[in-house]
Amino acid sequence: ITVETDEGITGIGSTSAPAQVIAAFIEGNRGLRELLIGEDPTDTNRLWLKMAEGWQAQRGRGGEGGVGINAMGAVDIALWDIAGKARGLPIYKLLGGAVQDQIMVYASTSRADRRYSYQDPWIAKTTDLMVQESKEYVEQGFKAIKWGWGNYFNNDGQEALEAIREAIGPDIRLMLDFGCPAYHEAGWNVKDAIRIAEICGKYNLFFLEEALHPYDVEGFKELTRNSPVKIATGESLTTVGDCKRFIDDRAIDIIQPDIQQMGMTQFLRVARLSEEAGMPCIPHGPWSAVLVAGHLNALATFSNGIIIEYPGFASFEEGSNQRVRTQIMNETIIETPPIVRDGYLQLPEEPGLGLGNYVHEVIEEMEQT
Repeated sequence: ITVETDEGITGIGSTSAPAQVIAAFIEGNRGLRELLIGEDPTDTNRLWLKMAEGWQAQRGRGGEGGVGINAMGAVDIALWDIAGKARGLPIYKLLGGAVQDQIMVYASTSRADRRYSYQDPWIAKTTDLMVQESKEYVEQGFKAIKWGWGNYFNNDGQEALEAIREAIGPDIRLMLDFGCPAYHEAGWNVKDAIRIAEICGKYNLFFLEEALHPYDVEGFKELTRNSPVKIATGESLTTVGDCKRFIDDRAIDIIQPDIQQMGMTQFLRVARLSEEAGMPCIPHGPWSAVLVAGHLNALATFSNGIIIEYPGFASFEEGSNQRVRTQIMNETIIETPPIVRDGYLQLPEEPGLGLGNYVHEVIEEMEQT
């Protein structure tokens, strides 16, 4: 989304929720547009509260979160982009300056063979293909790789995991995303998750992601106590309160907020809470340059922001629709893409998110095709 000001500054934001639904929250009666017209876009804290009050009026006494927060988050990111551009500063400098000059990224990929993703998303890549892809990431300079594994811990799966670890060596961080609840079978419980964590421990995994239902604080607490590897979750949580329960209860080892789910204002609060708790903040999501740049600007100001998710392009066939779309969303849709050098994201010098503006010709071409 874009937010335009009467001084000619345009801010950009994004979310992963359905576009038609987000448009309804922004453009509809008593929507976010109506709440924000005439306001100072640099008052990000006050405007978040104003949007939240408007959202509460719309949803009545329903639960927190959902696509309403996604819509607010997209607008909120754009407001922070405007605030930086208005002052001629990157967002991390608005926040008091960076404590890290660069932040490691990990290549995010999937064991699903994307060539068949529309017929059956769970046709697994062969072990040889996964080993080859992992080696490519190491050659590209990545120091960490995450595989979207799912409930794929049969003998073949474990052999593949062992082969990947052997191929990349002991010094490359290797992570697995179980992908709850998409891959869960009926009756899945904490004991099952502990069994998977023990398998992961054999191969020196850095963390296991989303092994239980995303709101199961008590289950995650038990899993974390009994796991030989670090346990991570948070991508489905859309409010500070949701994340705070996991942090305060030490239910996990790593919190994974997603700025496209909750916006910059809330993301900063979650990062601060986790820093104070001594818990690493490793955000979720490699889907767009806006997402990556938002995480970079925010985490550069915290000591516990140790690594950021980034798209693993080697998982796509050259020229495939998936690869072209990923390149568009991360490279060509904005004027100045984030820079990765030797496995590390570099801090931008450009103001706001550091991305410039959307390239509208690319957007129009995407809409036409």
